[in-house]
Order: sequence, then structure tokens, then C-alpha cells
Amino acid sequence: MIDSSVLVDNLVAALRDIPDLVDEMGGDPERIFAYHDQYPKRVSLAHAIHTMPAPSVMAAWQGTAPGSFGGFDVWKHSITLYVRARESFDGEPATPYYRIFRLVTKGVPTSGDGQPLLNLQIHPSCHPMDLPLIQRQTDAEGLDYFEVPITFTEMGDE
Repeated sequence: MIDSSVLVDNLVAALRDIPDLVDEMGGDPERIFAYHDQYPKRVSLAHAIHTMPAPSVMAAWQGTAPGSFGGFDVWKHSITLYVRARESFDGEPATPYYRIFRLVTKGVPTSGDGQPLLNLQIHPSCHPMDLPLIQRQTDAEGLDYFEVPITFTEMGDE
């Protein structure tokens, strides 16, 4: 089984390598970042979500579960992207979340082989991500943000 923190870091690096996504973050690649549990400093994902700046994308490992792929037992690693879009102003198209989701799936990292992120092998021991979804969530203050749960299937048991 792979170290999922490496998978999270590789995903963040790939997202930071998509110029249009960095543009959506106000040109700051540091607004695309990983959340790694670290006792006692980082022990609340809910707090991390609540304090995310707008715009930003935070990647957090949710867990690893057994699964099946092609008749074989495999590990499936779940990572969620938490997304807060930039401020939208009157008269602008209300599309920041749609653009971000499209870039997470169809964006092309500059250092890759020209493939969209959806088709890239983020970790050498994992298949490309399963087709993700995007869903609305609400934080403790009643402010909406979006989650993009992503699953990566390991190619064996490393």
C-alpha cells in the first residue's frame, strides 16, 4: 500500500502546474495546498475548511479502502478537494466553481505529456483518478463551498 500523503502532494503539484487553475487562484499557486493531519497542530479538517481563503483549493486524504479492479483486490485512496472560489462581482458571469471543476478534470499540467489531469497518472503505483463529482457543502457559518471527492485505485499492493 502506498503512502497516501505522497499521492496528495503529487496531486497538489499537478494542480499547481495548470496555469489556468493558478489564474483562478489569483495567480498564487500557494492557494492550492495539501492538508496533512499532524497531531497536535492540525487535528481538525473542519477548522481547516472554515479558515480556507477565497479563492483556494485544499486537498485532504479521506481514507483508504479495499476495492476491486479487473477482478483483483486493490486499495482505493480517497482524496477530497475543498474549493472556495474567488469573489464574484455584479455583472460578472457566475462561473468560478464551474471553471475550477472543469480545470480539475480537463486542465492540462504544463510539465505533463499533454493529457488532461483526469487522464494523468498522479502516482506511479496508481491508475488515473476515477471520474470525480462536485457537490455543495456548507461550513459552520452557513457559507457554501464545494467538495470534489476523487478516488485513485492502486495498481497492486506496493
